[in-house]
Amino acid sequence: MLDQLFRMNQPDRDDHWRREFYAAIPHSALAQRDPLVQKGPDTFPYLQLELANARPSAPAVTLAGLLDSALDQGFGMAIFDGAPSSRPQWVFTYGGLLAYSLYGSFDGDVEEPPRTSSGSRQVLIAAPGESFLPARARRVLARFMHDVYRVPQPKVCLVVDPQLRPSRNIMVNLKAADYHGDEEKLKSAMHYLTWFIPRTHGLLAQPPDWDESQFVPL
Repeated sequence: MLDQLFRMNQPDRDDHWRREFYAAIPHSALAQRDPLVQKGPDTFPYLQLELANARPSAPAVTLAGLLDSALDQGFGMAIFDGAPSSRPQWVFTYGGLLAYSLYGSFDGDVEEPPRTSSGSRQVLIAAPGESFLPARARRVLARFMHDVYRVPQPKVCLVVDPQLRPSRNIMVNLKAADYHGDEEKLKSAMHYLTWFIPRTHGLLAQPPDWDESQFVPL
């Protein structure tokens, strides 16, 4: 199935193609490339996998079988067709793999509650639970914020606001003041953090007047 899907030209790969690919990829036979882990152009680390028929003598593996290891270590996955110098046919970010582990769907939590009508507005502030941001994902995110962004103590909270889309958002203790008021640098830093979370999870920076006592350590 994957071989047939990869024969289709990339410009012709529509939503139907993507659904077929998502259905086939978790348990299809794959092989590990050498090197197994490689940094992508976005600087994040990816497990490199290819169609098993490209390496008939190599032990077959599956995305589902490698999922826990990738999430524990902070890897995405790049899927190749087996040609020696080919570009990946598909790339899964850490957040995409996390979405599959949580919801059985690479698209994330598709059952977003409906937007409430205008009127009274209640915003819930809480600690994100294991079913929304598991401990291993928190560790990976904390390590990145500490090692790359030099945040001494990375923190997070869950913000649920029915007026936002998505309504459930992860807020991290990054704010414009950390970048000398440069909103563009803050925006760029937040963009990199989206690699770690499902795309149906929102991600927010800390507002200037937000009480950090409502955060919990990552």
